[in-house]
Amino acid sequence: MKTQIEKKLPAKQDRMEETEKLIKLASESLAEEKDMSDFMDMKYEMALEKYLKNNPGKTEQDFIDEVIIRIPMESGGKVIDFAKYAKSKDPKIKKLSLAELFTPGKTLAELTPQERETVNTLLKLTFGKKD
Repeated sequence: MKTQIEKKLPAKQDRMEETEKLIKLASESLAEEKDMSDFMDMKYEMALEKYLKNNPGKTEQDFIDEVIIRIPMESGGKVIDFAKYAKSKDPKIKKLSLAELFTPGKTLAELTPQERETVNTLLKLTFGKKD
C-alpha cells in the first residue's frame, strides 16, 4: 500500500533530550517508590481510623465510597443558570404611547427642552443612533 509520505524525517535531537529529561524526572528508584507507597498507605490508614471513629457502624467500603471516590464540589465556583439569560421565544414587546407624553395637537416648535430630549431619546431608541 502506497502512502503520501515521501521519506521518514529523523527525530530532532532537542526533542529527544527533552524526552529523556522528562523520563528521568518522572522515574524513582525502587527505594523511593516504596517510601512513597508506605507514606500513602500510612495516610490512608490514619484517614480510615478517623472516619471509622467519627462514623460508628460504617465500614471501610463506606469510607472509600464517601471519602476517596467522591468528588468534592463545595469549592466548584458559582453556578450559573443559563435559562435566566436565554432569550425567550415569545419576547415581550413594549408599547410606546407618545400621546401620553404630550398634549394633543402640539407641534415640535412648541415642545419644552425636556420634551424635545424625550422625543430625541425615543427616536434614537427606535431607529438607532447614527453618527
